[in-house]
Parts: sequence; C-alpha cells; structure tokens
Amino acid sequence: MAKSKNHTTHNQSRKWHRNGIKKPQSQRYESLKGVDPKFLRNMCFAKKHNKKGLKKMQANNAKAMSARAEAIKALAKPKEVKPKIPKGGVSRKLDRLAYIAHPKLGKRARARIAKGLRLCRPKVKAKSKDQNKAQAAATASVPAQAPKGAQAPTKAHKFVFPAQIFPLSTRLIYLIAHSNFLLGCVKAL
Repeated sequence: MAKSKNHTTHNQSRKWHRNGIKKPQSQRYESLKGVDPKFLRNMCFAKKHNKKGLKKMQANNAKAMSARAEAIKALAKPKEVKPKIPKGGVSRKLDRLAYIAHPKLGKRARARIAKGLRLCRPKVKAKSKDQNKAQAAATASVPAQAPKGAQAPTKAHKFVFPAQIFPLSTRLIYLIAHSNFLLGCVKAL
C-alpha cells in the first residue's frame, strides 16, 4: 500500500494544520516542567468548560470597558464655547468693543489702553525736604515790593523740566543754579 503524499517522514511543522499532519510532540506545547500539577489538572477541566468561561470573560471585559469609558467621560472637561468676533457688524465701534472684550485677542488691546491711561494720569508731586529748602531759598532771595515810581524788574525766562524725562537730581541742580542766577541779577540792581 502506497503512502499518501501528505505523510512524510521528515518534519512538516508548517503544514501541521492540514490533513491531520501535526507538529512533533516537542514543538506542540510549551514545556510544563515545574508547573503545579493541580493547576495542570484544573486546566484539563477548564478545556471542557472553556466556552462558559470565555463568555464570562467577555462579559467582564465589556463591563470593564464601559466603566473605563464612563470614567474617561467624567474626567474629560467639557469643551468651552469659543467666543467669536462678528465680522462686518453693524458699526465699527461695536466691532472694536467685541475685539477688546475677547479673552485672547483683546489681551494686548486692553494692555495698551491701560498703559495709555497710566501715562495720561496727572502725577501727584510729593515734595521732598530738598525741594522745600530750594523753594524757600528762591522765595527769600526775591525782594519785597519796589517803590511806586521805580520800574518793575523784568522776569527771567522760566523753563520747567518735564518730570518724566529728567530724574530728581537733575531738576534739583537746575533749581539751585537758577536761584543763584536770580540772586546775581538782584545784587546787580
């Protein structure tokens, strides 16, 4: 009797699933040496009832997945509605106000407005002791009233430094020099 074409003596491990040709015993299963015999016995029983266990496992997986999805939904933040600037609106003033009120786009516009307001605000001058002394010296050097017939002295040109440009020390030097100049003019009269 002739052997069939599929049955050969050498290893045909790549064809083991066809026509009843199987892998050799050594390649068929992983080595089970050192595995608990109770576990092996239970595994044999489990093979019989595998379908029931598989269904339970699938049900548990489905429950776990749904629970995970719910947890993700709870953690996820709701998306904020992004404010939109109306284009081609009714008036330019309203468009400008909408731009300024926008949380992201209006940030720079609001900063510029605040800076402009700061610069326009009148400065409150706090007088220091040095300034008070300089003013007292300047007022003391100016003579009282001249007699009626005498000619009134001409006023010297008064130049005021803007406070933003020059520091306090420069302004004090200017005041002292100016008061000395006035004293010299009065002595000459």
